[in-house]
Amino acid sequence: MATARFSPPYVDRLRAADRWLRASERDAHAARYAVCRTTISALTRVDSFYIGFFREEDTVFIPYIYDHDQFLRPSIGRYSKYGVSNWIRSSKQPYVYRDDGGRRLTNAMPFGDTSEVSLDAMAVPLIDAVTGEVSGLMSAQSLHPHVYDDEAVRALEWLGRALMHSFARDTAAQDELDLYTIYPELDTSGVQDETDLIDAVSAHVNRLHRQIRDLAQLASPLGGAVAEAAQALQQLSEATQVEIGDLFGAFADAAQDDDDGVDPAAELTSREREIAELIARDGVSNADLARQLHISEKTVKTHVGNVLRKLGVAQRAGIELVLSPPSRRNSYS
Repeated sequence: MATARFSPPYVDRLRAADRWLRASERDAHAARYAVCRTTISALTRVDSFYIGFFREEDTVFIPYIYDHDQFLRPSIGRYSKYGVSNWIRSSKQPYVYRDDGGRRLTNAMPFGDTSEVSLDAMAVPLIDAVTGEVSGLMSAQSLHPHVYDDEAVRALEWLGRALMHSFARDTAAQDELDLYTIYPELDTSGVQDETDLIDAVSAHVNRLHRQIRDLAQLASPLGGAVAEAAQALQQLSEATQVEIGDLFGAFADAAQDDDDGVDPAAELTSREREIAELIARDGVSNADLARQLHISEKTVKTHVGNVLRKLGVAQRAGIELVLSPPSRRNSYS
């Protein structure tokens, strides 16, 4: 039987996640977890979300837990043989609330507001891309019933595979054919449209900028004309990054002229949108943004000021309110 295809909104969001995961820095685990959470949250209701990894025979370590849009402290504990974790680990299959009426979910270690009860949930195995063993699980839960259809479950399952492949790429060249065999439309390694072209060019420009930055750091102790030339080259590279981002942003804005939907971030350039999404998703500081994007903190402040002005908010907290609709919580096992 042929595998069901993803609908256009799912394709768009999952391809965006593929780009983020491909471009993520080595060992940037928290950022990758956040990509998975924000992607599935954009496609369906998510009141709580967690990612866990198995330890020993009956222990799960949860490094990433979101509840009521709040990041909770990482946790570790033993799971029940009747719970979701044991099912995922032993069967290597997704768990969906409707399959057993939530019975396995009730045998769970609670987190967040324990007075609230999840009425729908899905969890998928995180399978090591090299060994094929089940390393952990990824789960989304809802306080409303009948939220997660088959497409949502397949999307979470694909995100789990993409996450584990991103980990594998940290240590070795990884054959990704199995990641895209079923859903070739999600593969962003090639250029298929204008967005892919923009991402490819941006990736090359960013890589060039990092090399120039490293060169400037090596030349700095030498002093004299060599150090000055290297510093000037770094500044030119940074300015070029900003200019290219603005050009791409203008192109994206023009392409949205025929879109009937109202996008609160429509006036942002691509670089401003990237910064706004990082602030909304992770609450990162200007200093962290500068390090992550390889630009000066002064440039970051300029971009943040533009974002606040264009979104019509006075404080950074307002960025998340504009870009991210509120959601909620419940339990893991």
